[in-house]
Amino acid sequence: MRWLFCLSLLGIPVGIQGGDGQDPELASPGEKVLPELFVSVDGERIVEPTSWSERRLELREILEFVEYGRMPPRPDRIVISGHRSLFRPDLDGREERLTLLIGSQTRIPMRIAVYTPDRPGPHAFLIREEHALGHEEEIPSIMSRGYAFVEFAREDLDPDEADVVGPAQAAYPDHDWATLAVWAWGAMRVVDYLESRSDVVEAQIGIAGHSRGGKMALLAGAFDPRFSLVIANGSGAGGAGSFKVAGDQAETLELITRPGRFGHWFHPRLRTYAGRESQLPFDQHFLKALVAPRALLCTEALEDRWANPLGNYQTHVAAREVFEFLGVGERIGLHFREGGHAFTNDDWEAALDFADWHWRGLRPDDPKRFWQRPALED
Repeated sequence: MRWLFCLSLLGIPVGIQGGDGQDPELASPGEKVLPELFVSVDGERIVEPTSWSERRLELREILEFVEYGRMPPRPDRIVISGHRSLFRPDLDGREERLTLLIGSQTRIPMRIAVYTPDRPGPHAFLIREEHALGHEEEIPSIMSRGYAFVEFAREDLDPDEADVVGPAQAAYPDHDWATLAVWAWGAMRVVDYLESRSDVVEAQIGIAGHSRGGKMALLAGAFDPRFSLVIANGSGAGGAGSFKVAGDQAETLELITRPGRFGHWFHPRLRTYAGRESQLPFDQHFLKALVAPRALLCTEALEDRWANPLGNYQTHVAAREVFEFLGVGERIGLHFREGGHAFTNDDWEAALDFADWHWRGLRPDDPKRFWQRPALED
């Protein structure tokens, strides 16, 4: 825990209100407005990519300690229960419903649905969490690209309620993980299951999510290197947005951690920084940087001020330095669209184009569409 002595040295206060996306106060890539990524807790500057792995462990430790809590390790076993399968002509593919029993002793049940296209495998897989199974709007687009899709019932592990100890937390009482960490751990257990299948390209497993699901997807992708593609849509505070750089009408740390609201998503330590974000020892560029050198795309709606498009841009600017440092600058993307808080067809089309690029080598005609700067009007 040596880094605890350095926490107060890492926070830098920033305030941006509104702006049209071209405001000179909005940092350029070379400007430091967020906590430093390339200086270790011992004060040593990281100058070689080979040294990044040690700094990466420090970033994760800070995030676990302050924001998300510590997850249990991978369980020893996953058993499949209640498997049923049928062909879906409307989806031109197969749907499977099953329950994963997680751990030989804990046997925590989590329901999943698996959708595979009717074409020869193996397949790249995209995973998304859901409040309940059967959210099928995006599946035709995903399947038409030749990708398979899995959704899992996040609340089987932990209900989205304050002051409720979910089944996963009850099974691991010695871990201080909050709800977002529980859901991210569930996504990792889906990967455990996929590793047992013969129709999976294990190097092409992605995680996607919207809003609170986007927060979860970013966390899961940052902490588990088996996700080679991470897609976070409209994830806001505690996701892709910045705590320190707040655009007009953006959700703040104080609002999102307020008791009775969404505080159960995070470790209680995060709440202690409400109103004093300048002392926060990190920002969400730490989480994004943990995804490197794998592929990361954040999608955002310009009218979704609550999700803080400006703050998302700022943490992306900072995290991109790590991707470039590791020689994979094109693997981090940021895509904006008109409209509000939703995971739309436009978002999915951008995500699937990004997947085609980094999984299949289908470079887009205009790669710059995956590095956009928000243009907002007051």
